[in-house]
Amino acid sequence: MANHNTNSFEGFKTSIVRIYHSNGAVVGAGFLVSNGYLLTCAHVITEALGILQTTEEAPTEAIHLDFPLIAPGQKLTASVVFWKPVSDTEVIEDIAGLRLNSKLPDSAQPVQLVTAENLWNHLIRVFGFPKGDDDGVWGSGVLRDKNAKGWLQIEDIKVPGYQVERGFSGAPVWDDQLAGVVGMAVAAEKRRENVKAGFLVPTQVLNQFWSELGQLEEISTNYQRLTPRKRRRLEKELEDLQQPYDRVREKLRRLRNERAIANDPSTEFQLDMEIEEEQGKLHKIESNIEEIEKQIG
Repeated sequence: MANHNTNSFEGFKTSIVRIYHSNGAVVGAGFLVSNGYLLTCAHVITEALGILQTTEEAPTEAIHLDFPLIAPGQKLTASVVFWKPVSDTEVIEDIAGLRLNSKLPDSAQPVQLVTAENLWNHLIRVFGFPKGDDDGVWGSGVLRDKNAKGWLQIEDIKVPGYQVERGFSGAPVWDDQLAGVVGMAVAAEKRRENVKAGFLVPTQVLNQFWSELGQLEEISTNYQRLTPRKRRRLEKELEDLQQPYDRVREKLRRLRNERAIANDPSTEFQLDMEIEEEQGKLHKIESNIEEIEKQIG
């Protein structure tokens, strides 16, 4: 079990993203939930774009980010595709879903999202970017229970070390006992100086917000089974199929043009046979492409 948890945690670290303001400043975190989709806090996105936290319409500007623990400095862009802004009246708020516009780093893996009825006293770990720590730091704590908003309370019971604070927003929260992500860091206690506490949006609430998250989790499970080497091999196979696919389609187009102007039964019959043969080849190539795409996710 120890080895399984260690491997899961190593995979978890590859999911973490660092989100930037257009001026290059780091504003928060996010995490990969499937092949090409990310979650973060809506207020992280509004800070990245310099707009009001309560902006109701989903922003259309590109979001800049990288995967700091596996590909630091390799800047990618993403677009907002799901949006629940900060709100005083909505129970579900401050959540944003992003779709990557760039290719993932080879070793990036989606998180394993987990749920449980009772999380009290579960130890957690979280990686964030408090002011002055653009390279990121690890915080830890224990889970308590939910508040009226449905957010789960985090407490830091140790004296030294980092706590969940501004800059951790949008980060996935790792549960040591469940060996998976139980939610997303969303807020820290700021009114009481002696209180080292914060809050996370639990996975159950994320599921309510994003109806497609369950489907994406299924895709993620397949994606996580692929080693980087196998993924590269499948991507190469997909690339190699493109040339024969284009060649067969071009030949089919030519044959159909010839068939359209043929004026004797013998030629028509011969062209019909060739067209049928090429259609069979095309169908086989398309089936191979679909199967590979399904494996990649």
